[in-house]
Amino acid sequence: MPQFFHPVISLRLSFVLLLLGLLLPLTAQAEVRIVVEGIDGALRENVINYVGEPASDDPRMVRRFIAGIPDDARSGMEALGYYRAVIDVESRRVDDRREVVIRVDRGEPVRLRDIDIAFGGDAGVDPEFLALRERAPFTEGNTLHHGRYESFKRAVESLALARGYFDGRFVQSQVLVNPAEGWADVTINYDGGRRYRLGDVRFSETVLSEGLLQRHVPFSSGDHFTADRITVLNRNLLNSDYFESVRVRPQVQEADEEGRVPVDAEVELRRRNRIGTGVGFATDVGPRLRLNWTRPWVNPEGHSMSAESELSAVRQSVSGTYSIPLDPPLEEKLQFLGGYQREEIEDTRSQRLTAGVQRQRIMRSGWTRNVFLRWERERFKQGAETGQTTLTLPGVSLSRSRSRGGIDVTWGDRQFASVEATDRELGSSIRLARLRLSTKWLRSIGRHRGIARAEYGALATQSLERTPPSLRFFTGGDQSVRGFAYQSLAPKDDDGNLIGGRYLAVASLEYNYEFIDRWRAATFFDVGNAFRRAGFNEGFERGVGAGVRWQSPVGPIRLDLAFGISAPGTPWRLHFSMGPEI
Repeated sequence: MPQFFHPVISLRLSFVLLLLGLLLPLTAQAEVRIVVEGIDGALRENVINYVGEPASDDPRMVRRFIAGIPDDARSGMEALGYYRAVIDVESRRVDDRREVVIRVDRGEPVRLRDIDIAFGGDAGVDPEFLALRERAPFTEGNTLHHGRYESFKRAVESLALARGYFDGRFVQSQVLVNPAEGWADVTINYDGGRRYRLGDVRFSETVLSEGLLQRHVPFSSGDHFTADRITVLNRNLLNSDYFESVRVRPQVQEADEEGRVPVDAEVELRRRNRIGTGVGFATDVGPRLRLNWTRPWVNPEGHSMSAESELSAVRQSVSGTYSIPLDPPLEEKLQFLGGYQREEIEDTRSQRLTAGVQRQRIMRSGWTRNVFLRWERERFKQGAETGQTTLTLPGVSLSRSRSRGGIDVTWGDRQFASVEATDRELGSSIRLARLRLSTKWLRSIGRHRGIARAEYGALATQSLERTPPSLRFFTGGDQSVRGFAYQSLAPKDDDGNLIGGRYLAVASLEYNYEFIDRWRAATFFDVGNAFRRAGFNEGFERGVGAGVRWQSPVGPIRLDLAFGISAPGTPWRLHFSMGPEI
């Protein structure tokens, strides 16, 4: 062969060898399938987890993997107390893959004989440690389970850290196993040492006064350390609405000789002014624009201010609130309120100026109590009546709202009750008393949801004609009796003008079904009216209908088609509304 062909042949041969080198590993690759026989349940799962899979498909790695299976499987059995298991491993080729069969005869398990759990130091008399010992997952005669033993040790360490045993240590912790005789002894001896206490809370630099900040601290210096108290302090500071971020950290390394641990609270104030806008639509009031402004803190004592305005075709309003935190600041505050509202709905025309003061208390039961004194002057035209009244109204209200599920509420309820009254001796134009009660319940089971609500009101007044429309009762609309226009249900005068009622009674039942994610079909029945007399002589109006609910990213949107079945000839009405269910 001529000499000049040699490089070409060599080049071709190198290419073939390279190609074979790339292809041979592919043909050598073999999937390994693990089959476990003779055991099931937790034992089988544990063996599979301990055995695992080959690190790679390289034949040498597969051989090493198979060779280590007996020891790995035995470790998986021993972890659950089976030290006398007989394990046989067979490796065979099935079609194009390797199958490894692990046959296990589990034998008799090792059972617990003696259990010794002891806590020393202050932990020895701590009720939480004593309760943990009672809950220990060890009982004489039960099968040994190493996972439960390790979990219990971790629970001891977690409890020690949560309750301030920072010097705690295990003096002895062991599991003594005698596989031949089938017993095991467990010994856990933990010395908690002394229990540390909470020291002073040191706040980072802020314009808010030290006295205000300390009123948010839920413990006193010298109280026993608990992680829960640190968590509550962090939550209190966040819920105060003063801070953009909060970080609370105990400084264990700085504990004094008496074991008091100082606590550092790093806080970052919110922006001093916050402005929000909102655009909405509801068939009750049509398009609506809202603007609100909040100043979370006005001065070092934590006073705050807020203002809100609303603009729609039927209602225009502006209101403001000035709040002073009391003690404790998250539970009690003093508020000064004022506002102006202009309203034109059906046969009602009114302009109302209000000012008031209230003491708000959020009780630990979840109820909020407001004791208030409100002054208001209202100029109005109700049907053919015109007038102006000045009222000074002391009163009290109770409310509570609970919910689960976030924006898409799956469980919740809302309760409200208020009573207010006035007399000429208080500088009011007339004497009156007014009661309002309302309740709403929402419950879900799977895709099914039920909503029930009811409302009752009563007004005692020496002159209904001189009582402003804002204190009379009207109903009808998206949130009351659907199938009727907003505030269109109430007693009327001889000319057919709405004059409002002394009593109110409304109830509703609604059923929702989620037919696809975030979408629900709804059907409902509403009943109610406003009345002249407590006997409800005018009769109840009734509305039925169906609708659809969409859980949008910003909250639920409701669209209903409703019919007023108690009023023949009443056309159907379309109701559209947005906002939370509870």
